[in-house]
Amino acid sequence: MKSSGLVLCALAFSISTPVWAAHTLREALDRAWERAAQGRIAESRGIMAEASHTAARSWFPEAPSVEFSHRDDRLNENLGLREREVDLNLPLWLPGQRAAKSNLAKKESAESQAAIADARLSLAGRLRESVWAWAAARTEADLARERLETAQRLEADVARRVKAGDLARTDVLMARDETLAASNALSEARTRERQAQIRYRALTGLEALPDQMEEDVVRLDRPHPREVVAEAAVARARAELLLMRESRRDAPELSIGWQQTREARAQPDSHSLRLGLLFPFATDGHNAPRVAQANAGLIQAEAEGRQVQIEIEAEQQEAEALLENAKAAHSIASERAAAALERLRLLQKAFDLGELALSELMRARGNAGQAKLEAALARTALALSKARVNQSRGALP
Repeated sequence: MKSSGLVLCALAFSISTPVWAAHTLREALDRAWERAAQGRIAESRGIMAEASHTAARSWFPEAPSVEFSHRDDRLNENLGLREREVDLNLPLWLPGQRAAKSNLAKKESAESQAAIADARLSLAGRLRESVWAWAAARTEADLARERLETAQRLEADVARRVKAGDLARTDVLMARDETLAASNALSEARTRERQAQIRYRALTGLEALPDQMEEDVVRLDRPHPREVVAEAAVARARAELLLMRESRRDAPELSIGWQQTREARAQPDSHSLRLGLLFPFATDGHNAPRVAQANAGLIQAEAEGRQVQIEIEAEQQEAEALLENAKAAHSIASERAAAALERLRLLQKAFDLGELALSELMRARGNAGQAKLEAALARTALALSKARVNQSRGALP
């Protein structure tokens, strides 16, 4: 019973405690999407497209109207003359206009869905950059902390040997200077790490990096989301042009009127029903500017679509080239770090035996620390390069 109570308490705590970390990069992206403004903007376009669908399904292209009128002679002869009229005005679809309107609504809906996918990919790019910026800053801070701990141990060892008469007083001052320099480097590294953490938290609302951040390079057999958006924009522009061509004139209007008339006070009322049709003429001066504007929109959409394809190809080629460079840099940095650490190990033995000056040891420590930092940052840069290749190919985490 006691153990089950502890389990229930732990479960209740886990439910009531907010999630401050994500296990995967995809979970972090989901959290960022919940906070992203571009997601709300893209989704609002879907609402607009749905409104266009509703308008295309309606019976009338514009809202009907009702007109009331009343006339009498009370201000002049006052013989009892009275006329009352009620007119219901119903706008009518032009032939082909309703189908064109419905087609435009479908294209707008497709464009809004493509825009949502593109906005999510754009946010994924920001997330990838933020994640690896924090990872690099954290690596730098960890190595700076390791440098400070090593410097403190060296200073303590040198101070002990100075007391024993094995080393000169200047050596302990040299070791102390290295400790202070390492402490200052750690402070600066912590500041950069904190800045990167703040930017990541502003983006995702999370307090920690995902447990799984590294990505494998993938190849997709579907178009890039930006290409889909560009193609959808062209399709929407064509649908707009078709709608403008089908809307050659203002909407015709059917009017149904009822009239009540009385000629004099002693005479009975007469009633009549009236039907009318308003049919505006199509003129080039009225319709040509709208068609020309829609045609210009189509030309612009097609030009932007071609530019998007060029940009995507260039981004992919650049990302792939940077990945190859990052692989080579990581290999060289790792080999250099291993050699520097092995040399430091040998020089440390020589120093412990009193066969090497402190200045030589500290120089070797500095070289090894720098090589280790460069190797760690190269490893982070390689992971970021893989993420950038996936980003250029339109792959989400």
